[in-house]
This record gives sequence, structure tokens and C-alpha cells, in this order.
Amino acid sequence: MKFLSVDRTFLILLSVLIVYLFYGNSSPLVDQDEAAYAGFSRTMVETKDFLTMDFPYSTPHRKPPLHFWITSSFFQIFGPSEWILRLFPALCILGTSLLTYHLTNIMFGSRTALYAFSILSFSLYFPLNGKIALVDSLLVFFGMCGFVSLYHWIQSQKKRFVFFFWLSVSLGLLLKGPPILIFLGGTCVLLLSINQIRSKIWKLNPFVWLPIAFVPLLLWGTLSWQKDKGELIRWMVDWYILRRATDPVFGQSGPPGTYLLLFVVTFFPWSRLYLSFLNEYCWKLIAYLKTEGFRVTQYLLPWHWKKNNFTFTSKRFLLLGLVFSWLFYEFLASKLPSYPLSAYPILSILLADQLARKHNQIYMYRVYLTVSLVMIATISFILLPRFSELRKYTIEAAGVVSSIVPQNETLHSFGAHGIPSFAYYYHRPIQEISWEDLKTKKGYFLVSESDYQTWKGLGLHWEGMGEPLSIYAYDRNKMLKLRVVKTNEF
Repeated sequence: MKFLSVDRTFLILLSVLIVYLFYGNSSPLVDQDEAAYAGFSRTMVETKDFLTMDFPYSTPHRKPPLHFWITSSFFQIFGPSEWILRLFPALCILGTSLLTYHLTNIMFGSRTALYAFSILSFSLYFPLNGKIALVDSLLVFFGMCGFVSLYHWIQSQKKRFVFFFWLSVSLGLLLKGPPILIFLGGTCVLLLSINQIRSKIWKLNPFVWLPIAFVPLLLWGTLSWQKDKGELIRWMVDWYILRRATDPVFGQSGPPGTYLLLFVVTFFPWSRLYLSFLNEYCWKLIAYLKTEGFRVTQYLLPWHWKKNNFTFTSKRFLLLGLVFSWLFYEFLASKLPSYPLSAYPILSILLADQLARKHNQIYMYRVYLTVSLVMIATISFILLPRFSELRKYTIEAAGVVSSIVPQNETLHSFGAHGIPSFAYYYHRPIQEISWEDLKTKKGYFLVSESDYQTWKGLGLHWEGMGEPLSIYAYDRNKMLKLRVVKTNEF
């Protein structure tokens, strides 16, 4: 028996992934999302109010509460810290990689499963989601749980997989709302086009189980509505459904095909396999269109599905899974990098199959894997520590402001600073104010250095407290210059 058998190689790579996901996770918080989620969770622990999402600079980051409830539970057990904040997201990314290995193993065998695990776990972008506490890490895990359960249900008809499927849907809804329904619900609708398994899809009993899956979300929504008279729910419907379907969010937009090109970068160093996959299936699509012509449009219409004679295969299951985990988001105006995250495990399996069908697969795999491991080591020991040093500015600024502002005073913040990490480390009351409030408030203010110099030139009674503060805003890739000022007059 060779030392580096498939199973032993998998265990070695699993150990490397575990070290990568959990090493260095005590670094300072990342603005904006992660720091906002940390603030929501810690506030819930301190106030014992698990319905309100209230934290400075964090209004756009409010979401359904499951992630905050899990994090606040971890904070209660282990105490609030950056490492604990990132613990569950890292476990979810690890779990997604293991589910990908499992699904590939039952579809194509252990060697292809090793390839899929390596492609997903040691590509440029996907594992980084385990090193930052975002909702998307949990969402891709629940989505993959549902996707794997759906495949097992089709193959085995064991009822426990129906339960696991709808449990995944329910948790995904309480986590982020519609995306889990778009992915799993859309995939089920497309699977109805295959006569061979149509009855099995209907036996998921969506008219019974879907309302039950909505119960936790509706219960939370009802309690939240009663608490704030619907302010949060109305805002979420507008921000997460209406606006994202028609307008860019945070200025991130792009034409259809944006993710198609983005995957070339995010799957590095396995990008060549991705391009090979695109080339193969583009030619297959062209040949199919030449054969079928305009008749292909009838396959898109549900009332023609009974006439189709498609055969259910593992590869067809995966390809249909890409439609609502990837292609759907190509046509939204908003283009956040995390939208097609659920497509990464599916694409990894398809790319692994692409590699497994090459005559020099073992040589190519070793080359790609070597480059991947060098990249992972570079990210872990060089790039992330340097990025962490930049984020220490926020901790230092919070310490300086704490020494200036008396403990019983509220710090008034003017301007769209967007620095929830500062609010987290400052850990004292901060009130965001508008221009109208500025005219009537007195006390301590956090303002930009440019605003301070402008108002000082206009003769306003502002007293500068200390030197300007530098905070690195990574999401804008610039250094913010802020200053604490004091006024005793309106």
C-alpha cells in the first residue's frame, strides 16, 4: 500500500484545511459586515434583547437573526472575542468541503472526490469565507446540506432526507431569507422537467413542508413587527428584495457574465480546469442548438415537460443546480462576490470530473495542488498578517477616543464613517447624528478632519481634542482621518 493513497492524501489535506481555517483568527475585526455582526451579537448578549439589531454604523447590515443568535450563544458560553466570532463560519466552510467530498464520492468515486475537495478547499476565494464571520458561510453550508439531502432522497427515497432537506430550507430562511429558496426551490422546479424523477420531487410535499419551513421566520417576523411596528421588516423587504433585484448595492454592479469571468480568478490555481469545462459545455450547447434549433425553447416551458424524455444522471443534477446558484445572479443588477457562493461546491465537483477524465490527471493534480498549498501558505503567513496590521489602527483609535471622552458621555458621530469595528472596540454609547442634530447637540463629536477644518475656518466653536486619528477603511481602500472635538455651545 502506497503511503499517499487517496484516503491518506485526503486526511492530510483535511488537516491542512483545518489549520488554515482556524489559524490566525484572532486578528482585528473586518469592516463592515463582520464588525457589524459582532456588534449585533454582543449587544444581544448584553441587553438580552434578541429581536433588536442595533449597533452604530450597522443599519445596512441587518438580516434575519439566526447568525446573530448562534454567535451570541457562543459569546455567552466562551466570551466575546474575534476567534469565537469566526468559529462557526469556519466550521460551516469545513462542513461544506466535507459534504462536497461526500457527494462526489457517491457520484464519481473516491479519487474524483479527492479532486473536488482539493479544488474547493484550496482555491483562492472559497476558503477565505471561513476566516471572516459572514452570513454567507452559513448559507452555503445549509444550501449544500439541502442539495445533498435532495440527491439522497432521489436515489434512496428514505424519508429522513426529506426532513433534512426542509430543515436546511427553514434554517436558510431564518438566516438570510430568499436565497435558500432561490437555490433549492429553483433546482427542484427544474428537476420536475425529468419524467424519471418527477414523482419523487412531488413527494417532497412542498405544499405541506414549505409552510412549516417558514414557521420560524414568520414567528420571528411577527415578534419583531410587534416590537417596532414593522420598521425592520419593511426595511428588509425593500433592501434585500426590491432594491437588490433592480439596483446595485454598495455600488457593486456588473453586466451578465460578471461571475463567469470572476470564477477564472476565484478558482485560481484551478482556473485552467474551469476554462476547459466552459469550452466543453459551450461546444455541447452549440451542437445541441444546431440539432434542435428553435425546438429547444419548448424544453423551457413546463407544459411541454411531459413530452421530454430526459434521463436523470448525477451530472445533469449538478448542471441544473448551477442554474439558480449561479446563472440566476448573472441577471441581477447587484453583483456582490458572495451571491453565487453556493455554486462553488457544485462547480468544484464538475471541475473534478473534468480533471478525472484527463489522461495525465495525476500529474496535473499534483501541479495544481502544489501551487495551491504555496498560495495558502503565502496567504496565511504573509498577506493576512499584513492586512491584520492595517486593521489595528481601529483598535488604537478606539483606545485614544476612550481616553478623551468621559465614560458617562455619549460620543456623537457625524458623517457616514462606516466603521462598526471602531464602535465594537470603543464599547461605549455612540449616537449617529445628522446635520440638523449637529446644530442642537453639545458634548463630544467624532468628525472627519476635513469637516473639522472647514467648520473651524467658519468660526464655529469647536475645540479639537488631541491629534487626528487614522483608521484604515479596507472596503474603500483608504485611510480615514477623524478627530474628536468638543463644544459646549449650540
